Amino acid sequence: MAVLCRAELLQRTDVMIVAEMRHRPLPFVIALLLLAACGDGGEDGPGQERPDPEPTPTALPTAPFPTDAAVVIEPTEGDPVTLRVAIADTPEERTRGLMGVEEMPDDVGMVFLHEEPTESDFWMKDTLIPLSVAVWDESMTIRQIVDMEPCEEDPCPIYDITVAWEGALEVNQGVLDRSGVAVGDTLRLDS
Repeated sequence: MAVLCRAELLQRTDVMIVAEMRHRPLPFVIALLLLAACGDGGEDGPGQERPDPEPTPTALPTAPFPTDAAVVIEPTEGDPVTLRVAIADTPEERTRGLMGVEEMPDDVGMVFLHEEPTESDFWMKDTLIPLSVAVWDESMTIRQIVDMEPCEEDPCPIYDITVAWEGALEVNQGVLDRSGVAVGDTLRLDS
């Protein structure tokens, strides 16, 4: 196995390392020099910058992604609609949402939960598929449905939610309409 070290080995050794080398056997000096040249945890020398680390992926994998709950919507007319959903209940999960998801089955979605009513709006930054969002209140009644378009470049539009809500369901755009789901319908979350 080859070890790649920086060419500026002597530039990275400081006075303490040089002094230590004078009084130690050769194998120790070699090991110390390798640690100084190839070490990962120390600071770089003057004028040198470390490259930015690779960004951590923030998007869910392309659907199917983990769904650990179900939403059952009871339309005022028609049969109940059941959707498998992933739950976003932390600030990080709510911010990430469905960013980066390239496709999603029509019976799958994401639920955003808040412990208290919120008036948060939605945006589609780095979201690749058109979505519909239905927001509900503390009585589990749908209060608003909004269609949203993908947006990969700033500025992305903000989708105004005009009611206080505690939960929201994002699905492929058109799924709610085709299923007969409307404002005033109720739902339950089975997890």
